[in-house]
Amino acid sequence: MTLDRRTSSALGRASLPIALAASLAAAPRAGWAQGAAETPAAPTPPAASPRAPAQRFIPLEVTVNNSPSGSWTLLEREGVLYAPAEAFDEWRLQRRPGAPSAQARGQTWYSLGAVPGFQARMNAANQSVELVFSPAAFARTRVDEGAAPPQRARVATAEPALFLNFDTNLSRTQQRSTGATTDVGVLSELGYSTPAGVFTSSFVTRHLQAPGQAAQTLALRLETTFTRDWPQRNLTLRAGDSVTRGGLLARPVYFGGVQLGRNFALTPGFVSQPVPVIAGTSSAPSTVELYVGDALRKTASVPAGPFVIDNFPLLSGAGEARIVVRDVLGRETVVVQPFFTSSYLLEQGLSDWSVEAGAVRLNLGSQSNNYGERFASALYRLGITKRFTAEASAQLGEHTRNIGVGGLHGLPYGLLGMAAYRASQNVFRGRGGQWLLAVENSSLRHGFSVRAVGATRGFSELGTERDVLPNQLEVSSSYSFSDDRWGTFALGAARISTFDRGDISTYSANYSVPLSPRSALSLNLTRVAGASGGVSATVNYTIALDNRTSVTAVGAHRSGGNDAYVSANKGLTEDTGLGWRVLGGGRESRPYAEGGLYYQGGRMLLTADASASSEQQTLRVGAQGALVWMDGDLYASRRIDNSFALVEVPGYANVGIGVHGRLLTRTDAEGKALVPGLLPYQDNSIRLDPSELPISAEIDNIEQIVSPPMRSGVKVTFPVRSGRGALIRIVFDDGEPAPAGAELELVGDTQEFYVARRGEAFVTGLQASNTLRLKWKGAQCEFAVQLPPGAIDEIARVGPLRCEGVKR
Repeated sequence: MTLDRRTSSALGRASLPIALAASLAAAPRAGWAQGAAETPAAPTPPAASPRAPAQRFIPLEVTVNNSPSGSWTLLEREGVLYAPAEAFDEWRLQRRPGAPSAQARGQTWYSLGAVPGFQARMNAANQSVELVFSPAAFARTRVDEGAAPPQRARVATAEPALFLNFDTNLSRTQQRSTGATTDVGVLSELGYSTPAGVFTSSFVTRHLQAPGQAAQTLALRLETTFTRDWPQRNLTLRAGDSVTRGGLLARPVYFGGVQLGRNFALTPGFVSQPVPVIAGTSSAPSTVELYVGDALRKTASVPAGPFVIDNFPLLSGAGEARIVVRDVLGRETVVVQPFFTSSYLLEQGLSDWSVEAGAVRLNLGSQSNNYGERFASALYRLGITKRFTAEASAQLGEHTRNIGVGGLHGLPYGLLGMAAYRASQNVFRGRGGQWLLAVENSSLRHGFSVRAVGATRGFSELGTERDVLPNQLEVSSSYSFSDDRWGTFALGAARISTFDRGDISTYSANYSVPLSPRSALSLNLTRVAGASGGVSATVNYTIALDNRTSVTAVGAHRSGGNDAYVSANKGLTEDTGLGWRVLGGGRESRPYAEGGLYYQGGRMLLTADASASSEQQTLRVGAQGALVWMDGDLYASRRIDNSFALVEVPGYANVGIGVHGRLLTRTDAEGKALVPGLLPYQDNSIRLDPSELPISAEIDNIEQIVSPPMRSGVKVTFPVRSGRGALIRIVFDDGEPAPAGAELELVGDTQEFYVARRGEAFVTGLQASNTLRLKWKGAQCEFAVQLPPGAIDEIARVGPLRCEGVKR
């Protein structure tokens, strides 16, 4: 039986009875078995009881919009078809408030006719019904709803560890006019990790040459900082030398003091910018394909109804998304939607902030402890909507105070607008102001920006010298176009107007194009006009060869002369190996050559560079690495820039240890190895090479996952059972073999074994003398096992050994 839209509407109004139960139970069963398509004439309504309306319960196989939905019992009452509430939930149908309902069998039933687009097609032969609803009647589906958001890794506890990074350099320079000079310098960093945080202090030492040299030894402290992270709250505390957070106008300032602020990097994979929402509708179960530009970004299956995609690969800028919906019948629908987002914006309701207090750091790199004006500052950003982020900042210093507000807003046509203003007051200059207006657009092919920053003569900023005036006006603009075939073209222009130093303008044009899958050509033209100006032009041609090797030819013209040279290089990887570079040609119209050789070892990077011209020859050699004191031992390692782990395989030397599939180091004589380069607050896979363990070694898992804190050391232990293996034959008091399935354990070991056929059991982890315990039917016995002499990998045969006191 087929119910068309008019009949389904009648069902919704309860004006025509459908008598589904009577139809299935009685007369026209044969007609439906033949698959009649027309709707039969409505039968005469049964006489209704004045107390209880006529109703039938009908068990049916249900299909909803071509999707099998299982067996359900439906209710037919006075010509209206009802379904239980759980059916609406499972079929994802939305019930409008006040929809007709009925009470039966102690539960509530809801009218299907009240759902938009309802149609029903009965099949009496197999007692099934096909239900059809409008796509808008379904609850919205989130594509990949089952995909979990970035999970916060379980952070391991940091172990006390002391590390020293070093970068040493020895250079000797021979100049035609002044003779030879030698210089030795060391850049070092001392760090100490604890469960409470990480302390680091860096130093530079220069002119460590032999006595008699003219230059005096120079030793400076660079930065000293204690850092504490709270990854669960995305907060970081820094005490010591740090940098203030900048905003739309406020520039970062080096300072010494205390800083507390939001740090989204503590949750890898966290997206702070607004994620575009792409929506569509499917009338039946379908496959959805998302294209951005011409690139396929996501494929997913969706049920009937509306759906949204709000977790596709992160994009930035403006563009169009094309959604192709292909249902089970092969019908295809294409929907095009514009989208806009920017990494400068914050997701709606998300806040980002930082507060600092301390003193401005002066002459970093040339003086160890020069601090100036004391101050306190704060920056606060809030995502008001997905298209508007507001910002406020304030700085309160001994001599300088300023306060600012600003915002970023998504504008029509995929534009991002920025505006900000800061007012300042300085005890030496008085009051002043600074403003910003900017607009930019970024899409897959085009991008442009226009930015203007102006200030009054009296504007003063924290960290600037008293007699330095701000720039009166800074204006810049740029445009870029990118095409896979024709390459990338960019134009830029900027002008700076000052109060006391004149104006300067810069114009640039760049073009790069791939000439083949392995080669590319780039052109650059720059003109500077003002107090000091000039024109420069550069042509660069690069060919990529196999095995990380490339060759580059460069021709350049500038006011100082012409450059023309060819270079080749082979880069290093994270694995151990050699790298090199060579260059030959002319610089500033004079012959010039240089080259370098580099070796990346498991514990150190060694470098050697040489350069020669008609006026000067220079040779430099260096070494980079680290020393780590952890768990009572000293280890040599590559430079510690991220986190690290002490891996233990007790008793097994020269076992390969790898991270993320790369072999990094090997265990020492005690079975220990220091593994650098771990990513903080992320799961790192540390893996053993099982082929390098002896056959007698038993290990539960050759891989462990660890998530260390920032720049901290953690311990990872792989417990290995060692000893010999033996095939042991056991008999009971009657001389018959122990039964198969009897439990056997090595006293002092947690490993369990079982007796197999003929009373034999293969037991591992055995020493020269052992005690075994057998358990069977609630009884047990112990007996000694002595292994015959042999190699550790030799399988011994022992027995028969008697198990006394246990009955079969």
